[in-house]
Amino acid sequence: MVAIYLQKTVHEGLWARRMALFFVQLLILTVLLHRFGTLATPAAMNLMAVSIGGLFLAIIVAVIGLARIWFGGQFGATQAFTGIAIALIGLAVPLWYLSQFFMLPPLNDIQTTRQSMEFKQLAAMRPADANRIVEPDLAAAEKREKAYPDLRPMELERSVTETFDIVHEAVKRLGWNIVLNEAPDGDQPGRIEATTRTLIMGYTDDELIRVTGDDSRAYVDVRSVSRYGMHDLGANAEHIRTLFAEVQSALEKGEKTGLEQAEPAPKAGTAPMLKKPVRKRPAKRNRRSQDQQQSQPPVERRGLFGRPLLSPD
Repeated sequence: MVAIYLQKTVHEGLWARRMALFFVQLLILTVLLHRFGTLATPAAMNLMAVSIGGLFLAIIVAVIGLARIWFGGQFGATQAFTGIAIALIGLAVPLWYLSQFFMLPPLNDIQTTRQSMEFKQLAAMRPADANRIVEPDLAAAEKREKAYPDLRPMELERSVTETFDIVHEAVKRLGWNIVLNEAPDGDQPGRIEATTRTLIMGYTDDELIRVTGDDSRAYVDVRSVSRYGMHDLGANAEHIRTLFAEVQSALEKGEKTGLEQAEPAPKAGTAPMLKKPVRKRPAKRNRRSQDQQQSQPPVERRGLFGRPLLSPD
């Protein structure tokens, strides 16, 4: 007689793998449609939340299946571990941003000064369902300064006009979309309003850059505001750091260029001086040998028995 033992396979592992695959695909599709398509930001944020929640649910289902396998001895552990691995891959980037959510204060408006910085053009261009632009209060300013102590006005020992040109070129190199460009005029500071997008999801943030100062010293202040969400996850502070780094890089390149151009250029209207080619003279030994050959008389050629040979002439 042959004994046949029937062992059941838990279905939690299979469902965990299917759920993980589905929500990873939904997460990737949401990012692509919002970054390169026409998916609205509120809908993208909701789909992101659903995808992240679904991936956590897949992990929970897989853990339940593993517990049943451990105590009951059924099959299906491979499917459960596969579901957990897929879910963790999908949660890699969201978990990093989730850590920023708990480490940083819930701010969506960051600026380098406590003075008032009001938008002119972008305030009317923001969507109707976007966050309202309000002036940060004292409590928000203290949270910002505690979380981002490095964000302060950028001070340059240059004229305000030159500084504004440097900042404007830096903004263009970063690829920000400039909607307002006002050069400094008298007591009026220079203003640049632009929009930029986050790297992965492509969320739009509004930037206000103000340049103040005089003929010898200038100050650059920046305000970065998110259009959606109560927490920017550090994106606005990163925009300001990126701009300041680009300005600093431009200043360093300008100093190197000045050193390279320190050599005086030729005056206008003067032709460049060309060096005359140097003719090579023959060596002294060769000249002496030629002179000796010319001064010696011709050698009489003799034939057999010492008889002189007739010349061909």
